[in-house]
Amino acid sequence: MSSFESRSLQICCHEEVLFLHPGRVMYWPAGKTLFAADVHAGKEHVFARSGIAIPGGVSEHVLQLLFELCDESGAEHLVVLGDFVHSTPTSSESWLFALSALLDERPALDMRIITGNHDTLRAQETIDRRIRWTRESEILGPFVLRHAPGHDERGYLLSGHLHPAWRFSPGRRQGIRAPVFWFRQHYAVLPAFGSFTGGMLIEPDENQDRLYMAGDDCVIQVPITPARRYRKR
Repeated sequence: MSSFESRSLQICCHEEVLFLHPGRVMYWPAGKTLFAADVHAGKEHVFARSGIAIPGGVSEHVLQLLFELCDESGAEHLVVLGDFVHSTPTSSESWLFALSALLDERPALDMRIITGNHDTLRAQETIDRRIRWTRESEILGPFVLRHAPGHDERGYLLSGHLHPAWRFSPGRRQGIRAPVFWFRQHYAVLPAFGSFTGGMLIEPDENQDRLYMAGDDCVIQVPITPARRYRKR
């Protein structure tokens, strides 16, 4: 077992083995594919253009982590499930050059992006042309790849967009909020990969859904227990 797999949680989804990694990526070994969602590269530059001071280098660090996870997993394909960028970048933004350098170091890696609502056509034209873009959805084995979650009759949908998070409260005065992999009957939603993205508390079905919380060093399945059960009566 690789170091990547030893740190990941192995699950079964539609008869396929998947590894959920605490780095908020998912690896499908049968397809040698690493999935990530909602990188939002360049977000700090958007804030800077609005006059909000944000430390530089955020996007470069995030991209470095993403490609290192490709290396660790042994992936031959990298698929980003939408919102790779936060907004149309200017041609001088430093992360664009970092991305090209990372691709230079991995000439055999196939990278594709499922277009998200932030991935404008102008943004696609600005980014390294070795990256392949899919406008709406793509079928990959038993999976349908799309940015926004939903039901697709062609297969089990893998998506992003929502930046799902969950507050797990084992007791009245205890609780932790963290990103989660959210698996539903017809689709799964990956947590946002970007470190500057935030998260949205979701409302899962406690009878059908599965939640896997991503911590610093591990991924664990957490029970779906509504917080209202712990309110004082």
